Amino acid sequence: MLDFLIYPVSGVMKLWHLLLHDIFGLDDSLAWFISLFGLVITVRAIIAPFTWKMYKSGRVTAQIRPRRAAIAKEFEGRHDEDSIREMQKKNQELNKEFGFNPLAGCVPMLIQLPTIIGLYQVLILMARPEGGLENPIHRSIGFLTAEEVQSFLEGRVNNVPLPAYVTMPAEQLAFLNATREDVLSFVLPLFIVAAVFTAFNMALATYRNLQTNDYASKFSNGMLKTFVWLAILAPLFPLVLGLTGPFPTAIALYWVANNVWTFAQTAIMHFVLERNYPLTEEFKEHHTEQRAAYRVQQREKRSYLRTRRKNRLMMALTPHKASELRARNAAMTEERSARFLAEKEAKKEVKALRRASQRKINQESMEKLRERRQAAKARRRAGSTGEETVEVETSEDAEK
Repeated sequence: MLDFLIYPVSGVMKLWHLLLHDIFGLDDSLAWFISLFGLVITVRAIIAPFTWKMYKSGRVTAQIRPRRAAIAKEFEGRHDEDSIREMQKKNQELNKEFGFNPLAGCVPMLIQLPTIIGLYQVLILMARPEGGLENPIHRSIGFLTAEEVQSFLEGRVNNVPLPAYVTMPAEQLAFLNATREDVLSFVLPLFIVAAVFTAFNMALATYRNLQTNDYASKFSNGMLKTFVWLAILAPLFPLVLGLTGPFPTAIALYWVANNVWTFAQTAIMHFVLERNYPLTEEFKEHHTEQRAAYRVQQREKRSYLRTRRKNRLMMALTPHKASELRARNAAMTEERSARFLAEKEAKKEVKALRRASQRKINQESMEKLRERRQAAKARRRAGSTGEETVEVETSEDAEK
């Protein structure tokens, strides 16, 4: 499905190998080794501008959040057509003032992900050929010919084959003239370095998310919690996958190059972002208020859960009060659920009314667009008819 992504990535790797081996005369294995790093640098450098746009868009989104919240508060509960038009106008003016494009943060990710997937596909296909290493079926991979794939498979770094991995069967390691100890002693430091820089990258990303998290959004809060867990677990992936899975030496080198580059790029972009687009005092004040309100909600939730658990424990310890404690829990739960349900229904009602008003606005806009098109067609017809009349009159004058 994503095989087309192999071509640009394989083309970059082929150019690096040609440059290093055919022009600079480096050894074939060394040329492939450096080509892995050159591939990462080239691909990541190409998508770096899109990454910067994504960072900048996220910062601008945070900067305008206080004003957008003020607009939402101003029109809270209002659902008539005039109010919706006015609210949309103010939001559009706000976007124009800050040069904000809502799609700017999505497009870079749509470009980066396929590129990284294509890069990983090329390395896997080259390091793990069809048919296995003993009886490989050498086929071209993108712009890389079957002979170049064979040359890559024969490449060695520090006398360790590029396609070898720690859990590779002994027969295949013997076929490659390598041992498990040789492979482990070489790739283990690489996986450790990859894990360390993964931790650095996740720490920087978590810090940036904490700086600008929208505490008024349940989705944003949920994503932040998920990201914090990922930041804790992600550094383990290179070690666990590298030492227990079929991840060749070439992939270990790729992980190191990719994570080191990502850390350097993220650190530089974060520095430039803080310098050129610092968080405003307006945002900091709004962010502090949001976070305080969120913490109050969390304390209330924890208090509610603690009280329920305490009452359940007391039911077991004091059976004669079980009915009273059960009733207290039921009343507390019912009151909390009723409050949340009322808030949800109120918001749902306003949303439904706003959607109805928005449909009317859209219908009016479509009707006006249809009228403009019909008027434009009528003008074109009138213009063409006028030209024909002029031509007829001219021909009659010529005959006279």
